Amino acid sequence: MVFVARSFMSWTLSSVLGVVAGVSLLVWALQSYLPPEAWKGGGTLAATWTGGSLNMVALRAVLSVPDAVFAPLVVVDALVAYSWMACLVAGKGLAPWLNRWLRAPATAEPASAAPDLVGNPPTWWAQTCAAVLAIGLAGLCDMIARRLPVGGVVGSTAGWTILLVTTAALSLSCLPAVRRAGSHGSAAGYLLLYLVLAALGAQASLKALAATPAWIAVGLGTVACHAAVLLVVGRACRLPLGVVATASQANLGGVVSAPLVGAVYHQTLVPIGLLLAIAGNAVGTYLGLSSAMLCRWLTRG
Repeated sequence: MVFVARSFMSWTLSSVLGVVAGVSLLVWALQSYLPPEAWKGGGTLAATWTGGSLNMVALRAVLSVPDAVFAPLVVVDALVAYSWMACLVAGKGLAPWLNRWLRAPATAEPASAAPDLVGNPPTWWAQTCAAVLAIGLAGLCDMIARRLPVGGVVGSTAGWTILLVTTAALSLSCLPAVRRAGSHGSAAGYLLLYLVLAALGAQASLKALAATPAWIAVGLGTVACHAAVLLVVGRACRLPLGVVATASQANLGGVVSAPLVGAVYHQTLVPIGLLLAIAGNAVGTYLGLSSAMLCRWLTRG
């Protein structure tokens, strides 16, 4: 449990200090090379690199990010994040040397990182109940969102709906009955996830990135800040490189890629990577919104 707690601490600090603060400072430093509403793009980039692609889509709706700002971010996300993933995998060869620098004990890998996360296959009835619960919650939040004011940070009714659905779902997940129902929603959930990812990829634009290449500098600078924070925390907590790399990919990658990077270093890091990535999905929207507000405050000065 102490090992998992340290992993969560390294992931949390790299999210808040490495990504949220890093994006905000770089948008402020490069604001003269970025479009006028770059603060929205900074928040969107922070959302995807603390949570995942779904958080990126959520922040776009919340902030009403213009196409000219959003289109290059999809390319930056893919280029920088997957290049960093390749570096993390290649870093396996440097593990002995880096583990000595990190002061990690020789037996630092956890013997049992987390409980088994795979349950019995859901029945069609359970899947239907989970889908009805999700649709009903979304409909209720949409009705409430239509009565809330639009403007400022939250620029659309869809943005309010996403924030309300995220908050309500996290709150209801504290109830055991809701957790049991939600665990059976993977069939419909994966289908909708694929549709979202396909729609997100269709909005990428190399032409838009060529018009504002400073976004590449923002992405690379953010990854550098993120890596520096992780190395400092990893050395302070005496964490092995495998844990540091898994926590990093849970930030910049997501639920699919974090366990894969963990498996490259040690099989017991697979559930830790999954847990960290799921936690990112839960809070990424809020962290991205915090980064957007910080970017806005800095660039106004």
